[in-house]
Amino acid sequence: MLHGTVFILVFLALFAALELALGLYRRTGVLTMRELGASLVSVGAYLVIRGASFVAVTWALGALWPGSEGALAHVSTWLVFPIYVLLDEYGIYWVHRKSHEWPWLWWIHKPHHVPRNMNIAVTYRENWLWYVLVPGTWMAPLVVWLGHPGTYVVGLAIRTMIALAEHSDLRWDLRLQQSRFTRPAMRVLERIVSLPDTHHVHHGVGRFGNATKNYGAALICFDWIHGTLMIPHARQEGFGLPESAPVEPWAEQLFWPFVRSTKHERAARRRPIEQTSLEADVAGAEAVIYTADGRAVVVR
Repeated sequence: MLHGTVFILVFLALFAALELALGLYRRTGVLTMRELGASLVSVGAYLVIRGASFVAVTWALGALWPGSEGALAHVSTWLVFPIYVLLDEYGIYWVHRKSHEWPWLWWIHKPHHVPRNMNIAVTYRENWLWYVLVPGTWMAPLVVWLGHPGTYVVGLAIRTMIALAEHSDLRWDLRLQQSRFTRPAMRVLERIVSLPDTHHVHHGVGRFGNATKNYGAALICFDWIHGTLMIPHARQEGFGLPESAPVEPWAEQLFWPFVRSTKHERAARRRPIEQTSLEADVAGAEAVIYTADGRAVVVR
């Protein structure tokens, strides 16, 4: 777990230095608790949950399955690594997809879609329960326990780099997609690995934004397989939730159900009930997604 934490913090520092040098944090609203502040708090919550999962899984396996430590150490890493990554990624794909379909799961995932600016801190911005539900939290300590710590570390390093790159607003991929020398390779890569061009669609609003597309974390190939892939080769008009959607205080976003607003506070964030326009529907929605043509779809 220590190696994993070091990898994450080192990559965060490197990407943050690059984003800082290029002025991403001078944009309106970034340096607020609603955006960067809450995102940094959630990085800490992520590390705590992942650390706790290693302790819990290691204890449970030692107690319930004595002698199992290193049970698969003799199996080739070349077999274990792709199985581990593909199972983890496929599990994340479906948890993520259902989080945009099931209102109770959307409530947990919604904090990830609040920021109006893309940067690396958004990568780990989730309610703490999200990290309890995603399969990787529990698969990682299992793989280490069964004798493949190297598989976990290499997988984490690769996936951390991809996750940080796809959330950053450093759009290096657009140049490669437009160049006639690199375009053929990018046409293949963008259907396998999640890039800024595909993941920004998922966070975007307007013509090139669609939260019902591109659910993949590090791999985008499952979106291709299941028909949820959208590749715009363009920048988004904006990010975040629709203007009229209610946004909870940052502490409630990240630590619900331990932190909850009162009924009066929730009502104050909603539009008056007598409104019957689409804006009123959006304001009172449990979940809101934007389609590719800019329409707001209400999920209750």
